[in-house]
Amino acid sequence: MVSNGGRGWDDARAKAREFQRVDRNVRDVLALIYYLIAAQDGGAMDQLSLRSVRYRLADPRRLHRALAELLPGPAREEDGTRPVGTGLADLTQARLLEHAQDYGPFTGPPPVEGTIWKLWHALNAQHGVPLEDTLPSDMVTEDVYGRYRSSGMTVFEHAVRELTSQVDRLLLPASGALSLWAHVRVTDGVHAGRTGRLSAVTWGTDDEQRTCTDTPATFRVDFDDRRESADIAPGDVEKLPEWDRRFVVIHAGEPLPTEWAATVLLAAAGPSPAWHDEAVERLRQWQGGGRMVVLLARPLHGQALSAEEERWVDSAAGWADEIIALEPDDRSSPPRLTPDRPADAVHHPARLTLIAAPGRVPTPEDTPSWARTHRVGVAPTIAGAVEAALSRVGRGHQRAAGHRQVPLLVANSAAFIGWSVEQLTAGTVLEEARVEWVCREEDADEPISWWILRARLRHQDLSRSEETVLAHPGLLSVVVYHPREPWTDTEVVLVPSPAAARGKTREFLRLPTVTNNVRAGGGNTDRAWSFLVEGLSLFLDSDRLRGSAFRNDSHLTSARRSVVRVALTDREFDDLQDRLELSPVGAPEVHRLADLMANPVCDWATLGAITTAVQPNPPTASLDPEAARQRTLQWREAVRRATTLTVPRHEGSDDAAGSAAVRDVIAMTLYALHLRERQPVAEVSWWTVLFHLQDDQHLIDLVEQTLQNTGHDVIPRLSFRSPDQRRADPITRRWDRLNRLQDPNRPQDPRAGGLHDGPDHGPGSGPDLQGSRRSGRPDPIIKACVPRAATAVHAVLEDGFTEHQRIRVTAGPYEGRAGFARRPAWRLDRETLQIAVPPATYVVDLDDLDGAVEIDAGQLASHTDGRSRPGSPPATPNDPAGDPTAR
Repeated sequence: MVSNGGRGWDDARAKAREFQRVDRNVRDVLALIYYLIAAQDGGAMDQLSLRSVRYRLADPRRLHRALAELLPGPAREEDGTRPVGTGLADLTQARLLEHAQDYGPFTGPPPVEGTIWKLWHALNAQHGVPLEDTLPSDMVTEDVYGRYRSSGMTVFEHAVRELTSQVDRLLLPASGALSLWAHVRVTDGVHAGRTGRLSAVTWGTDDEQRTCTDTPATFRVDFDDRRESADIAPGDVEKLPEWDRRFVVIHAGEPLPTEWAATVLLAAAGPSPAWHDEAVERLRQWQGGGRMVVLLARPLHGQALSAEEERWVDSAAGWADEIIALEPDDRSSPPRLTPDRPADAVHHPARLTLIAAPGRVPTPEDTPSWARTHRVGVAPTIAGAVEAALSRVGRGHQRAAGHRQVPLLVANSAAFIGWSVEQLTAGTVLEEARVEWVCREEDADEPISWWILRARLRHQDLSRSEETVLAHPGLLSVVVYHPREPWTDTEVVLVPSPAAARGKTREFLRLPTVTNNVRAGGGNTDRAWSFLVEGLSLFLDSDRLRGSAFRNDSHLTSARRSVVRVALTDREFDDLQDRLELSPVGAPEVHRLADLMANPVCDWATLGAITTAVQPNPPTASLDPEAARQRTLQWREAVRRATTLTVPRHEGSDDAAGSAAVRDVIAMTLYALHLRERQPVAEVSWWTVLFHLQDDQHLIDLVEQTLQNTGHDVIPRLSFRSPDQRRADPITRRWDRLNRLQDPNRPQDPRAGGLHDGPDHGPGSGPDLQGSRRSGRPDPIIKACVPRAATAVHAVLEDGFTEHQRIRVTAGPYEGRAGFARRPAWRLDRETLQIAVPPATYVVDLDDLDGAVEIDAGQLASHTDGRSRPGSPPATPNDPAGDPTAR
């Protein structure tokens, strides 16, 4: 005979089978949730709603605990560590037993065996990811079983994640909200203007009814511009169209795609826009590496442009890679993008192609026109104009976010690529951009030689700034010099500017310089050798040329200047001077370095390049400048992360100084782990930090050994530097403050015992060893701050009971008593150097019981009776007034 529990399980399985398009494991978990809801809330199985299911899915850990209590079964330590193959076998056996009607009792003390529990037991095995038939040797590890590799989750956890997504896909349309993976733009808040995809949803909860709300509370948006996401309110997002991935036509005023590889603007001025159709069809034949977007400078409805659509055309003209327009009847006037908007002689000529009017007689080459003045091509046909535009576009270049607003003419330049790499390295995102000016030279290797870009940047802390970027192609300068003693008597070859060479002006002299066309191949010394042969008629062995590091001439420009130096022999220098004396005005000149320093005829950047190249014994840096800068940035990030956890709870200098010391302990831990593990501070796990905060002496050893070995003199007895030199390092200075002795007359924080200490007493406990080890000598500040630092880190992890949380004992020798959680008794995984979660036991202060006891986490529950534990004064440094970081 089938028990009531068996009938409930059959009903739950039947209801879960309504989800035919999901994995079998997902249906099993859904059936267990239905069974749990029926057991907790009662009611008929066919009346259970998906919102009740979603309420349970909101907290997978709480769901797991509820099912474990409902289906106790025999506890097995290996449940979560069984190999993938064993778990698959258990899952298969559990499903075969469904037909045996061996339900067994589902209440009472273990051991209990039954079909439902067997399935539950199988779902708690490791989840496996299918592998290819052939595995590389480096993938054959202990977590590989047959054709499966562990995914790092249990089968239950993986099924819960899949079920959550499936339930959300059903609930969102019913609530009238956007669907998952919809393309959206954020309209308000710190992320306003960013676009992305909806990857997850969070629902509000009604704890009384045990159901989720009718409308979502937040959406998780995965942004397009960076690999990051944020929770956004539903009212702060708007849905974007789903554009074709290869070819899109956009009319004036319509939303623009969030990414593209090439974009062409078709002007709308002229007697009729009928030529657009032919141009669009020819542009459709583009075979590039992404999406082609054709922008039409006319609205879809065919009426006159509104003010908003006029602004749209202005923006599109600034963003377009190419612009095609009709040649005006008056060839001396500029073409028009719209009837009221002429082409700009500054911004557009480098990207503009004109179409000659049909039947018009070509003008003689010597006839002046706007197109000839600005070097704009005029094609006789639409096909010719499109072909010219596409030849410059090439295969295009994929761009998103603010990079869409940078035309290919600038986006493909070496200067912009270098500037973009610098922003990417700094974690800065280009949100908006506008090219203000470009300069073209007919004989230049690059399509443009100079450009100005106005950029709006978003930094890692979500702050924004505006920057004007002035850039030119990379340059290669050659320092040709004749060394003398002293080295300031060295003679250097300089050249006048082209304008000065023609005798029209007197400008600063400069080094022999050419555009560094890296696309031509070869190295800097090869290109410098060719330039010396062609420009100065110097035939030298290329092995004599020496390269120097590149740098910018000024922070006002974004361009790399590489320098190559070559020293001439006495005979070579005499021959060069003889030739220069017979040369006309504008030829290269020779100047003594000391004269350049006293009365410079060159700019400071040129003088700096010369000095760096010719000085005989350049000073050596104690640390690579870029490495030193990165260390400074990582230390600042460590302080920033630590500061978010240690805001003073009370007003007053004592608490502020104590919080500053705790902040320094956490920052030191983050920075030491960054140096030891060689990973950015931002990626150091708080669980790893918490592991190292369990023992103050362990933390001291970690910081001192790691920092001392990487150049920070944190151990005075091992330092060869003077005290003033040691204090010049801010990290060493903070470590010295943490090692000052505490004021013995200051009240101590009761948390100074440390999370790693055991309880004060318990059933069968021994004496307080921690107290027996203490002597009359005061401890360093760090020993009092390490426990507080561990408490601050634990609080941000939000795992289990928090410090001073009111609890009640539900089982064991203290059953029924209430008290306050003092700290978790963590289990330390010394192989992974992390905390094993959740904590197995807690150290608890029970009411009316002196001292603390250690109680199993499963025997504790949160409790509310209005009682709160009074705070206590924190441990603080000796001299907070002298601590500049506390201020």
